[in-house]
Order: sequence, then structure tokens, then C-alpha cells
Amino acid sequence: MIPTIAVLSVVAMTLALGTLGLRFARTTSNFFVASRSVHPVWNAFAVSGEAMSAASYLGIPALILVFGVDLLWALVGWTIGFLMLSLFMAAPVRRFGSYTIPEFVEGRLEAPKLRPVVALMVILASWFFLLAQLKGAGVVVRELIGTPYWVGVVAVGLMVAVNLSSGGMRGITFVQGFQFFFIFLGILVPFVVVSVLWFQGDQDAIVTTDFPAFVESTTVTYDRGVTFDLPNSSTVDAVGAIDGRAVDGSLRLSAGRHVVGAETIITWPAGTAVPFADGVQRLNGDDWAAPLGEKDLSGGHPLYFTIASLIANAFGIMGMPHIVVRFYTNPTGREARRTSLWFMAMIVPYYVMLPLLGAFARVAGPDLFGTGAVDGATLTVGRLFDGISGELITAVVSAGAAAAFLSTSSGLLIAMAGAVSHDILSAGVPQFRRAVWAGALVSIGTGLLVESININSLIGWSSSIAASSICPLLVLGIWWPGFTRKGALATVVVGGGLSTLASVITMFGFVSGGWAVAILGTPALWTVPLAFATGIGVSMRDTDVVLDIGHKFALMHLPERRDGAVIEPERP
Repeated sequence: MIPTIAVLSVVAMTLALGTLGLRFARTTSNFFVASRSVHPVWNAFAVSGEAMSAASYLGIPALILVFGVDLLWALVGWTIGFLMLSLFMAAPVRRFGSYTIPEFVEGRLEAPKLRPVVALMVILASWFFLLAQLKGAGVVVRELIGTPYWVGVVAVGLMVAVNLSSGGMRGITFVQGFQFFFIFLGILVPFVVVSVLWFQGDQDAIVTTDFPAFVESTTVTYDRGVTFDLPNSSTVDAVGAIDGRAVDGSLRLSAGRHVVGAETIITWPAGTAVPFADGVQRLNGDDWAAPLGEKDLSGGHPLYFTIASLIANAFGIMGMPHIVVRFYTNPTGREARRTSLWFMAMIVPYYVMLPLLGAFARVAGPDLFGTGAVDGATLTVGRLFDGISGELITAVVSAGAAAAFLSTSSGLLIAMAGAVSHDILSAGVPQFRRAVWAGALVSIGTGLLVESININSLIGWSSSIAASSICPLLVLGIWWPGFTRKGALATVVVGGGLSTLASVITMFGFVSGGWAVAILGTPALWTVPLAFATGIGVSMRDTDVVLDIGHKFALMHLPERRDGAVIEPERP
């Protein structure tokens, strides 16, 4: 009950603050860039609220639960990406004066026909990322309240649409700043409490080094049908359907594979080695803790996965629309850089604490291996404690999860709506509101279909698309005067097109294992270098030039302060 109240409190606060933003939402500047008036510290809170998404809050502990330390590289990749974004992109994109990434590309290259093409990449990258947030919402609401998966997806999608259509960027900035505190507390509180137990000598009750097992008699509800492998025979109490037969009472399950029907309830005796659902690899403590071992990552190629995910996460963050657009809301480029420094100070401690939740879940949530619902790993930490203590910890963690997917969903939907209304339709605030609702309804509909796809796969596809299209456009556009229109178009077609095609092929299950899954499931290792090489190669052979390139580079790279005055560059 307490966790449910905590989540509802976050929801109520989100709606209240979002509605208050309605009184400020009167102009295009208010809706798209919050009138460029957000203080750098508060903007850092908002950026952190978006960056601490369901991808990290739920997804990373889920993968660490299954695969162990190999997934720490994902956090390293994101950290590198945020650092490069801070050093090389935050101030220049703000100084150029655009509202959106496609508008920046058009202004930098004088290419109006390229603008809708870039907008399409923004929509695709944001859409995959948004699906991950809606998947997280469905998982959290189902775990806490027991409702079907679709309830969380629909509720969060509609709620975010209401907030954005009311207050736009200005309203949602206040919301995301407050949500940051819930997200950070959701990680900090269990980290501190469990650390106290560790130093008191209760390590065995927190982390297991053997095959996971049920510590005590545990009743598990299998919400959807699943096939699992049982390591040892066991006598269980079950209600539902197992191996095609209706059961109601005691049943002896032999070691091996079993098919469990949806809504089946099984009570496992204490000490039983947990079953592992199809697609969830069974690793003992030593294999789990060893990097680059015999693991099923990327079709059994963990080294490829490590390098590819590092590239996807680092370059993906540099091109992720909902992150980049936040720097447009600062008053100046100088303030944008200050925002990035504050943000780095906030995100690093979060990334340091986050992986431990996946390790704790091997003891706290062994049932997740059998249900396949590993995305709920973060929510199991409260099970390590009895009574009201466990309830309170679960409440804090659940509130953080709710804030995570609400905050990031808002940023992603505003990026999608801006791309549709401002860059494709060249329209104003009324069309932005309609685009918000259209994007929300489409995302809700597709979000209902991704229940069986884990959050990290959706994030990986989003990162690969952004890393292979938007990132090269921004980096080359900001730092290379020789970048041309044809080079930019070739970059989007080759990098964005191939990464999208690879993601769709994997998403629909056209590949099933081995190198095909590795290469297509995490394509950034080859699509990112190919995108940069294509953009550079085509531009070098292109005789067309961009006019007034000196003025454009001055807008991006010269400091705003001259003789003590702040000069706001005009939007090109």
C-alpha cells in the first residue's frame, strides 16, 4: 500500500506542476525552449531527470542481474557521451540560436530540404527511447498494483501528453527538476541502507555467489505464458496450467523444460534452485562476476557487445534529441556549459550506486529469472527487509522509478512533437499540441506491443540510430567548416538508414542468434564509423560550398561576452 501511495504522489505532483505551466505557455519560444531563461543549476536538475531514465533506473540493474559486471560498460559509455556533449556541443548549439536539431542543420548548411529528413531521425530515435519508458511504466504499475501491463502504458502516455500540451518546455522543466530528487533518492536510500547491512557483516544476505535459489517458500504469479528450465526436480503447489494440463494442488516437477500458462501461480519450497525462462542465461556466481565470459550477450559475443555498446551509448548521448534540446533553454552558451558541469556532478554518483541494485536482486528477486520479467529487478530491493522497513524502501524506489519514466517520457515526446510541428509542418503552438497527442497515441499503441522486448534492447536501438545520424551531423556541423549539404544527406541516409534497418530486423525477430544478432542487434560498432566516413568523404568531393561559413562559426564558437556586455546571437 505504501509504495502505491508513493507512486500516486509523484503522479499528482507531476500533473499539478505541469498544469501550472499553462500560464507561461503563450509563445513558440515558451513551448520549445522555455524562453531561453532556465537557470543553469535548475536546468542541470532537469537534464538529470531526463538522463536518469527507465533505461538506467530499471534497465541496467536488470541486465546486471542476469549478466553481471559486463554491463558496467554501458554506464561508462553514457558517462563518456555526457562528457563529450559538455565539452564540444552544449555551448555551440545554444549559441547558434535554433529551437530544434533539424533547424540547426538547416541553418548551418542552408538546406531546407534536409530539415524534414533530420526530423525523421529525431522522431525514430525518440520513439524507440519512449517505448522503453512506457515499457518501464507498464512493469512498475503491474508490480505494485497488480494491474495488467497495458494500464501503466496507457496511463503514463496520456498523463505526459496532458502535461506537455498544457505547459510545453517551460512547464515540463519545473516538473523534471523536481522529479530528479525522487529519482536520486530512489537509488540513494537503498544504497545507504544496504551498505550499512554490508558493513555490519550481513554480506551473505545481500549478494549470492552461487546459483540463485529461493531462500524461503515463495509464491510466484506468472502473468504471461513462459517456458522455463528447472535445474532440479521439485514438489510445488500450483494453480493454473503447466505443460498443457490444468493443475490445482501439489505437483512434482521433474528437472528440465516446462511450459507454464498465463496467470499460473506456483509456490516454490525454500532451497529450490530457481528456474530460468527462455532467453535468461543461467550463470553461477563466478561466471556472473567474470567479465567477457561465456555469456549470451549479443548472440554469445560479449566482447563485440562491450565495444559496440560503448560506442552506441557515448555517441548516442551526443545526438539524443531530448538531451541536446535541454541546452537550448539556457540564456547563453556560457550558461549551457555551466549546466553541463553541474549535470556531470549529479549523474556520476548516480551511476556509481546504480549497479549494486542488480547485484542485490540476485538474492531479493530470484523469481524474476523464471518469469523472465527481469526489468523489475530494481523494485525487489525492499524484499531484503522485513515489515515496514521493506515497505518504505520499496516506496522510495518505486517513486523514483515513476519519476524516471515520467520525466524522460516528457522530454522525448516534446522532441518528437517539435520535430513534427516545427520542422516538418513549419507550424506553431496549436499544431505542437496536436503533434503531442498524435505522438502519444501512436507511442501508446506500439508500447502495448513491446511487453516481451526488454528495455535495454529498445534503448540500444534508439542509441544506435542517434549515434549514426544525429551525432555525426552535429559534430561535423559544429567543428568542420567543410561539411556540405550532400555530405549531411549521405550521413543520414547511410548511418541513420542502416542503423534503423538493422534495429527493425532485430526487433521483428528475423535473426535468432550468433553473429547476426550481434551485428544487427548492436550495429553502432560499424554504422557510426561508416556515417562519419561517408559524411567526410562526400563533403570532400563536393564542390558546393556553404555561404557565410565564417559568420556561422563565429555564432557557435565566439563567447557571448564582449567588453562586459552579453551579446545574444540572432537565430539564423
